[in-house]
Amino acid sequence: MPTITMPGALLALSAPCHTTASADGLQASCIPWCWPAWQQRTGLSSSPFSITVTEDTPSLWRLPDANQAVWTFVSNFWAIEDTMQVDYIKKGRSDNDAKGRELWLGFFHSKWSDWKVNSAIDAILIERSLDPYSIMKRMRLANLPDLATSQVALAYSDLAEVLFGIDAFTDDGIALKDPLLIFNIMSSEFLSLAKQNKSLNAEGIRTWLKDVEALTKILTRYRDQDSLQQLSEQQETLSDLLQGLGIDVKGGSKLRLPKPLRQALSFLATQQDITLLAASIQDQLNHCHPDATTVDPIPEFDPDATNDCDFQWSEGVEEFNSMSEDDLWTILGLPEKRIPFFNASQDPYGNCDPWTEEGQNWFTDTRNGEPLALRWHQLVGLVKMLKNAFEGSPILLMDDVGLGKTIQVTALIALLAFYREFYTIHKRFPGKIATKQWRSDINSPNIPNLPTILVIPPSLVSQFTSELHRFLQRGSFDILPYLATWSTRQSWWQDIWSRSIQPEGRRIIITTSKALESDFDRILEANNHHPTKSPRQKANYARDAPTTVYGRQFLLASVDEAHNQRNIKKGYWAIFSLRERSFTMVAMTATPITSGPLVSDRISKMIIGTVKGNANVQVPSLYRNQMLSWIKDIRKRFSGIVIRRTVWSVDHRKVRISGLAPFKEHNLLVELYPHEVDNLELIAQEMVEEGGTRAAKLAAGSWRKTASRKLDVLAQVILWHQEVDNRQPLCIVDDKLIPSCTNPSDACIPTGATGLTPTLCDKILVYCAFPSSYTQVTKVLELHGILTLQIHGKLSASARTEIIAKFKNGGCKDPRVLIISNDSLWSATDEGQLIGRIYRPPQPKTVHIYRIVAANTQDVFLNNISFSKAAILDAFTRATPSLRKYQLMPMVPKLI
Repeated sequence: MPTITMPGALLALSAPCHTTASADGLQASCIPWCWPAWQQRTGLSSSPFSITVTEDTPSLWRLPDANQAVWTFVSNFWAIEDTMQVDYIKKGRSDNDAKGRELWLGFFHSKWSDWKVNSAIDAILIERSLDPYSIMKRMRLANLPDLATSQVALAYSDLAEVLFGIDAFTDDGIALKDPLLIFNIMSSEFLSLAKQNKSLNAEGIRTWLKDVEALTKILTRYRDQDSLQQLSEQQETLSDLLQGLGIDVKGGSKLRLPKPLRQALSFLATQQDITLLAASIQDQLNHCHPDATTVDPIPEFDPDATNDCDFQWSEGVEEFNSMSEDDLWTILGLPEKRIPFFNASQDPYGNCDPWTEEGQNWFTDTRNGEPLALRWHQLVGLVKMLKNAFEGSPILLMDDVGLGKTIQVTALIALLAFYREFYTIHKRFPGKIATKQWRSDINSPNIPNLPTILVIPPSLVSQFTSELHRFLQRGSFDILPYLATWSTRQSWWQDIWSRSIQPEGRRIIITTSKALESDFDRILEANNHHPTKSPRQKANYARDAPTTVYGRQFLLASVDEAHNQRNIKKGYWAIFSLRERSFTMVAMTATPITSGPLVSDRISKMIIGTVKGNANVQVPSLYRNQMLSWIKDIRKRFSGIVIRRTVWSVDHRKVRISGLAPFKEHNLLVELYPHEVDNLELIAQEMVEEGGTRAAKLAAGSWRKTASRKLDVLAQVILWHQEVDNRQPLCIVDDKLIPSCTNPSDACIPTGATGLTPTLCDKILVYCAFPSSYTQVTKVLELHGILTLQIHGKLSASARTEIIAKFKNGGCKDPRVLIISNDSLWSATDEGQLIGRIYRPPQPKTVHIYRIVAANTQDVFLNNISFSKAAILDAFTRATPSLRKYQLMPMVPKLI
């Protein structure tokens, strides 16, 4: 039976007989051009066919004569029988409609690739395992069969939804309005595939696989990870296809689970693990018996108190400021003062995993490790999160880097599981929560037996899993990674989830936002115009929801780096929908809610202040006034759900919660070499007078060929601290580096320090603005005999982890300098996060923060948080004329 081509199938659907009446019944619109999904795909808001020229008339036939030719052709096409349309659409047909036909076919072929219909069809067929390779492998055929034999009709609903949206279905969302359309499209697609299809030749495929192996070696050398992954997937597809056809292939890959899944399955709790752990938990349950008496008086704490009364909150936990650790343990109802399911000790450096046999053997030696215990501020965070969980309120955990957000969330997971078991036995909860129900609004007295889901950035999945192993006892929870895309894990819930024998309340799913986005795209449809309304369910929701996270409910959903999902995009909708299916939500971030515009306002104020001589002058700013009014409202809305402590916060005894001595800051204001000043003057002049293109070329050309004062100072600072441990810092006097101690002749060696300590030798982190600067930095350091390691965004997670381990565990003769890429530190918050990477337990040494700043340049402006007003003014007035002009240009905030 002849098959109509793709242009013909689309034209047939656009016939007037398929028009759809508007809501008021006064106007009809041609399908599919009136359907939002098709409009978004094509960029057209109405049909391109019209008696008169409209705004959607293609440029090819905007002239009246051309438009009339097209309209005549399509009208004649719609008027004839379906069987005659197959020949009537063919290119080269000689008749009176040749011009109109040629214009339509030309427009179709020029736009079809832009509309990405073929790629959308391919993606759906692959997801449903109805693509040509899957069909031939399943049926053990060497050639692609016809459309009916291939049973592609099983994907018609999915194809219709992805191309035309829910408007392609009947009102009940079950059947297609025009199944013939999808049949015509797929018939045309399969006809094209059949023409391209050649008989499979085993020898030819083996040759191709060998070529892939050779190409893989080349790509590995050049670290082209994207191409390597693409080749690997194609190689595995063909290898599996050959095996499916019964053809042997040397080295053919076996179907294997991804490494994270294999590791997770190896850690699944056995029945013996659960039995042994149950005895330990039962002992703790007995200690927490509700009839047991407590020596300590129960502090005043009302779990039913509302959170809408204090709009002057600072850290969000002021109600606990007067409570001691004993008070907090009493509130939790844990007289043994330890978190259920937690390990008793830990390796603070994370080198030994207590879930492995090697790690368990290491911990049997009591000399190894140190006690695992929550600090005061972490207990406060736990009590606050528990209180909000019972109220049904979310938590935004914004503690500084290094204060232990992960351990607080892990403790909440463990405590909720323990409370559920406690209530099952005693029909009440322990501590001050004793008289409460879980959720009075839903008449649920006990905590539901539901899993926890953690949404983690892909680069941190391995690290977060290690942290969970570090805190939780093996056998207490099963940790299951839920990664990649929906198409690669359709059977995850049957194949992986079902292997766990833990109750669902003691299962933790670790996933990423991309994995959630894939599930969301499969069954839900976002509406960016209404970001607070629930997404619509697609037609396949009932069928495919059980294969996604959105077909289930969760007790707790926690999102790390939550600020990444603040924009109304796919990630936002993925988390939004997860929140709707979770009883409790914890969002973790150390990044402020707003940054950019406030920084611009601060810089403009600073510049005007230096010119007028009044650094405290208020700069008129519409944004600032509006933002201040909004901040008040935002604080009210966030009252009671934010926890925000910094390294400067103190506990109930007024002792800093970090437990560390203050770090020391050293601002080295250095004069650039004369040739650097001249080069900067030329660049600034170019920027002011002619724009930045020539300036950029000049900077890349001449500057890098000569010495850099900042890099030379960097090398001197590193060498100074590598020679002797715990050495006094350096400072700048008369543009020279000297020790900051009283008597420079003493070499500033502290009392008791005689050289390098092999096990705790000083180590140095260098934050570099851009990876492109690595070459200059490393070359200069190499010239001074300094060994370095580097981390940047292009490294894989495994490579990054390996480098960090090498840096942490290296001795004095190994590389002790780690170079890490980072954006310019104009933000105090950004800088605070970087400092927090090293200024955190269990690192006991005094931390020295150096800022090497070029005098008389915009460097001082970028580092204004560290300099006095006098230094800023002096740097501005001593700068070259072009630099002063450049620094006053309105574009300064954008460049920063």
